Amino acid sequence: MTLSSQLRNRVVGAAAAAVLFAGSLVQPSAAAPPTCSSEGGALQVTADCVDPTYASPVVDSTTDETSPLPHRRIRGHFEGTDIQFTVYFHAEESKSAWEGRFFQFTYPTTFAPGEDLSQATDRAISFALGGGGYAVQAGNSSVSLGYAHGAAAAKFAKTLAADYYAQEGPIHGYLYGPSGGSFQTLGAAENTTGVWDGFVSMVQAVPQPTSYQFQARAAGDLILTDKAAQIQAAMLPGGSGDPFAGLDEAESAMLEEMHRLGVPWQAWEYPDYLLGQTEQYANGLTSSDPLRFDPTYADDFWNAPGYLGVEDSALGERVRSVLAEMGDTEENRWDIANRFYYRYQVPPEEEGWVAFDQFRGSDGTPIHPQRVAKDSGFHGFVSGNTAFDGSINGKFIAVSNLYDTDALPLHTDWYRRQVEASLGHAAADHYRVYFNDHADHQDAPVSGERAKHLVDWYGMVEQALRDIANWAEDGVEPPASTQYDVVNGQIVVPDGATDRLGIQPTVSLTGGGLERVQAKVGEPVALTATVQVPPGAGEIIRVEWDLDGDGDYEEAPPVPAGAWLAARTSFEATASFEEAGTHFVGVRVTAERNGDVEAQHAWVLNLDRVQIVVSGDTGEPGDTDPPVEPTPGNDLPMEPTPDADPSAQPIRPPVPGIPPGLPSTGADASPGEVG
Repeated sequence: MTLSSQLRNRVVGAAAAAVLFAGSLVQPSAAAPPTCSSEGGALQVTADCVDPTYASPVVDSTTDETSPLPHRRIRGHFEGTDIQFTVYFHAEESKSAWEGRFFQFTYPTTFAPGEDLSQATDRAISFALGGGGYAVQAGNSSVSLGYAHGAAAAKFAKTLAADYYAQEGPIHGYLYGPSGGSFQTLGAAENTTGVWDGFVSMVQAVPQPTSYQFQARAAGDLILTDKAAQIQAAMLPGGSGDPFAGLDEAESAMLEEMHRLGVPWQAWEYPDYLLGQTEQYANGLTSSDPLRFDPTYADDFWNAPGYLGVEDSALGERVRSVLAEMGDTEENRWDIANRFYYRYQVPPEEEGWVAFDQFRGSDGTPIHPQRVAKDSGFHGFVSGNTAFDGSINGKFIAVSNLYDTDALPLHTDWYRRQVEASLGHAAADHYRVYFNDHADHQDAPVSGERAKHLVDWYGMVEQALRDIANWAEDGVEPPASTQYDVVNGQIVVPDGATDRLGIQPTVSLTGGGLERVQAKVGEPVALTATVQVPPGAGEIIRVEWDLDGDGDYEEAPPVPAGAWLAARTSFEATASFEEAGTHFVGVRVTAERNGDVEAQHAWVLNLDRVQIVVSGDTGEPGDTDPPVEPTPGNDLPMEPTPDADPSAQPIRPPVPGIPPGLPSTGADASPGEVG
């Protein structure tokens, strides 16, 4: 593009902004649009108000692109700010594919040089264009907080779209974002009207007290690292299901405390990430630096009554012995104390943080000393200072993951209850929550060790966006929310899809009805995968097997036409191993709403695995991996309840997510019943 054309675009953008944001200058008889106002620190944005910060959009370039699909790309910025925006329209020859909507991704910060939050990914572009919408994205190459810049970009893009598509009617919009982007999405849902019609929060973050999930995991790293392998073995498919076996009193107390806080038990399938020992946490889960807002905390932790550093308990004795081993320095005192700060920041009971009930007495008051200073956290400035009170405007779907240790599944339930309190019975007409099993916090494609037990969950987000568009535009209700209970801080879901609901298929893999199979070298093991799709959630279009346990799933041969249509279907395969040891084989299934095997988006995946212990000619377990001790009853098939759907019966010895040692008291049980 020539310099003169760029200048022309700047003039056109400024002129469009003048018409949009300063109409009184063009039409003196018209009233000036109102200025967007703030309430309680959160900017209230409407379809026609003017945000002075973003009142001057400028178009910098307009180009026709061919990748990932042919499209018209408009780049611009807001004068006087560091915010850029990009709009992706259908190509001139495919304008008729537009159905009057747009999709907009949001995230507050970059992590690597060259990242630009104002430019959409190829997947976001192709999803939007293929879904009858255009794409919008706003941000910069560093930090872009709140929702105001996204709202301004959405409103300006509507004026461009009305001209480009010759649209006279309303243009519907949908905002979505993961983790920190879910803060922005929640802020927009609670504080804007007429800009977007629906919102999808991904791996939902909430204003939890003092980021306690990271502190609790760091505490677990301190106390449990030496026992991580045996806890993992207990929680893997075919394991005993008892992670407390072999732990001493201090370790058991730490393990129970961490998981009552909501850290999912499933995360022990990959303990390195759970305990902050991967490259994602190069600097660990906490810091050894003094707390600037609470500089006397470490001294109190190690000296004042009521704190763990002086507590007469097995866990208290353990932290003192760890300090002695590390060296009794100020840095190490802060390092250990910071990991347990959550104990001394217990929120008021009426705020609904059930994970902290373990730190309250029978009268509801904290059992430990509480710090006067409070960690203000980062949720306020990231979200645009929203109240997080559930007062959503428009349709809202939360997509969260049951293996997530960064944005805990329990946090999604906390916000669900905020929505119910705010909207009452109307919540069912505005809100859904969908949980993904076998999925964690990362929205990048799964690979390496993670691919063995996790699925790519981004397709559920795409399906949620399609559902929310149908809901907002045509009144077509999406499938019911995932059904669950909150027990001891854990989100516990039914085994079968017909009871779990939501939109994710379920799959149960066994070898002869077992989760743990004994076999000899070269002996074939017959595997059966039983699959269910929730009502209204589509059909299975793909079955893939990992028969050597390396995380590389290969598609099964095509299934005869019509077999995919069954609500519950079984698939078979055979595995064998030439090396003795403990092996895990898996099956991964994919559902698509319309049963379209050629679909490129909105795949919803799930998987399951089986443990195969292969012995040599002597029948003894091999030396390549430690043998897994058998569990009474674990090698016996589970008898289904009479007249019940066998696929809905549990196979693992304990209820998933509730190992022995954490009996359900029902005190914090909270069924998820919205929608």
